[in-house]
Amino acid sequence: MSIAELQKIISPKFTDRVVLEIVAKKSELSDVIVETIQIGESSTKKGDSYLGQICRLTINASGKNKTGHQEQVSIPVIAKFLPKNLARRKTYRSPVFFENEVIFYEKVWTVLQKFQDSKFIKEKFDNTPLLLSAFIDGSNDYVALLDVSPQGYEASVRSTSLDENHSAAILQVLAGFHALSLAFKDQQPELFENAASTLKETYFAEEYRSWYAPLQEKLYIVALDALEKELPPIYLEKFKKFIAKDVFGDICKGTQVRGPLSVVTHGDVWSPNFLIKYGGDKTKIENIIMIDYQLSRYTTLSVDLTFFLLTCVDIDLLQRKWDFFISLYHETLVKNLENLGSPRNLISLENLHDDLRTTMNCGVGIAIEAVIMSLLDEHEVGDLDAIQGDEAVSVETVWVFHPFKEQSKRERFAKMIKFVVDRNFI
Repeated sequence: MSIAELQKIISPKFTDRVVLEIVAKKSELSDVIVETIQIGESSTKKGDSYLGQICRLTINASGKNKTGHQEQVSIPVIAKFLPKNLARRKTYRSPVFFENEVIFYEKVWTVLQKFQDSKFIKEKFDNTPLLLSAFIDGSNDYVALLDVSPQGYEASVRSTSLDENHSAAILQVLAGFHALSLAFKDQQPELFENAASTLKETYFAEEYRSWYAPLQEKLYIVALDALEKELPPIYLEKFKKFIAKDVFGDICKGTQVRGPLSVVTHGDVWSPNFLIKYGGDKTKIENIIMIDYQLSRYTTLSVDLTFFLLTCVDIDLLQRKWDFFISLYHETLVKNLENLGSPRNLISLENLHDDLRTTMNCGVGIAIEAVIMSLLDEHEVGDLDAIQGDEAVSVETVWVFHPFKEQSKRERFAKMIKFVVDRNFI
């Protein structure tokens, strides 16, 4: 495929020079000649990537290595780019999210890596794909990353019922990510603050209330139906009191917390955003890569933790293992803090439990949408490219929610609410 054809797919800014720079960055070859570019198929399911579109490609090139010998390389790339449908792009404010992801990689992740590299430790947190190239102007945006799927990584299923093995493994990766921020903030607070403060709130801010609130009301219809049919009336009444408050406002406050536990968070820790590499028998998890930092934000780590646990973990397992999961996360967190040169007592287990309780209104508010969305079958997901015209439409007209027909789906949501009520979280 020619560069001109590739520009039509991804962006006019994805130029010959960009392709050469990608090869040079990944391979360190000089005198690079691009021989062929192959386009692969996207495995993205409808609803898994509504903020942008995805193109997989392989760049086959040759050049001189450090010894002066000719060498051939094949570089797998996954490029995310703005939807071609302008109405879809504007409805979901896609450029805002693309800008925030580039801020994460170029202004936040680079300084976190530099801090980590200064420690000369063997076990580094490297569970983030390599950024190869990016361009942001609001019209021609793209983010090109190293595609790790040829290394054996695969997306976790869109699931609300992860087992203990997967849940524990992801929690440990999340703890490693958060520990890097905490240690950096502990040892170089000014540099950390300067970097983390560049992130923008893309979802839960007062300026987006009119964009999100109508969708929120539609979600409540599904939620109330599930609770009425699957739980005793006391839980329905508790939930009604919860949503009678300013839930959106509580979420906004929760996503703007500045305190001892505030870190750079991922922001969208649902299961498909963790790519997993398994051992030969598909039972042992060898490694996990976190992707999609478009909702990354600077807030308390409990927002990520609550989002993941309430949304992705099997709810019966969560009821039995909540304290175990929190302890596992905490122990992994403090081990990583020590490894990075900060004291274990920077955050106690009691501190963590207190923070989770304090921010639970925010966590539950976010989980309402996340759980309902994750329970949708593919045929129930709105066809985003069917939006007509060149202007934004109300987001609730695209995502049309109906009460769940399947009892199993109603039960999954209802059990989450029962769990947080029984624990006096709300």
